[in-house]
Amino acid sequence: MKEDLLKYKKQLILGPFFKLLEAVFELLIPTLMVNVIDRGVASGNQKYIVGMGLLMLGIAVLGFGSAMICQYYASVASQGFGTALRNKLFRTMLGFSHAETDQIGIPEMVNRITNDVNVLQQAVAMMIRLVIRAPFICIGSLVMAMYLNFKLSLIILAALPLLAAAVYIVIRVTVPIYKRVQQRLDRISAVVRENLSGVRVIRAFSKEQKENARFAAANDEYFAASVRVGKISALLNPVTSVIMNAAILCILWFGRIRINAGTMTDGEIIAFINYITYMVTALLVIANLVVLFTKAAASYSRVKEVLDTEGSV
Repeated sequence: MKEDLLKYKKQLILGPFFKLLEAVFELLIPTLMVNVIDRGVASGNQKYIVGMGLLMLGIAVLGFGSAMICQYYASVASQGFGTALRNKLFRTMLGFSHAETDQIGIPEMVNRITNDVNVLQQAVAMMIRLVIRAPFICIGSLVMAMYLNFKLSLIILAALPLLAAAVYIVIRVTVPIYKRVQQRLDRISAVVRENLSGVRVIRAFSKEQKENARFAAANDEYFAASVRVGKISALLNPVTSVIMNAAILCILWFGRIRINAGTMTDGEIIAFINYITYMVTALLVIANLVVLFTKAAASYSRVKEVLDTEGSV
């Protein structure tokens, strides 16, 4: 699999580079907004506001272009990798005898060449698009916020352990359930395959109701596991939002005191909150990436098992 991915060295290097460039442009916007508010709006300087607005528009266009180039490279690399991996898996499976086929199982083989490869394909795309960008945005936003006002940044630093704990708990609970969801999906595929291949025997012995009950049981298990992991994963966004909104309220409270004291401006407060919002969004992206790459690791081991199996035909 590694050699299939290394065929796209160009995309693997240039894709993250352009995404990093887009992140740099994105981090510049709030700082420029400080100048617009404090120098332009406060003094009523329309010419300055228009000039800075055009500059911000140009930066936004450059960021959009960089993001599109990264998206193109990510699509080319992930789709090409997925296509090559499916071809390799199919060629490997054609060399299996009944012994190897029974050892792995036909439904499992079908899931591995479809669902597991799709997960790996998605992981490659996210690796190019977000693995560098998300941590850079998170760290860069924190640095810029500390540059604007170090004391207010201490509020965010105090909230970070709570955020990290919430993300860790959700990931720790959901990852094993994701594996069970995949196993339930394999079970559904196995029941469907057995019924389709043995439909004449089932009808001959009037076992339709029994097989319907088997499929319903397997489907209900998959449904229950999927709903459970969905409910737990859904807690991540509201929990982090509550923590960060509480931090933002504290920032607004102490920021008002600093504005009244003349040690901070309105524009700096707005930029500060924007950077904190960037950081929270990046943290959520990192949490989702961890879950995705954990699922991809499980899919990788399943695909590798097929590729490492020696066919006797």
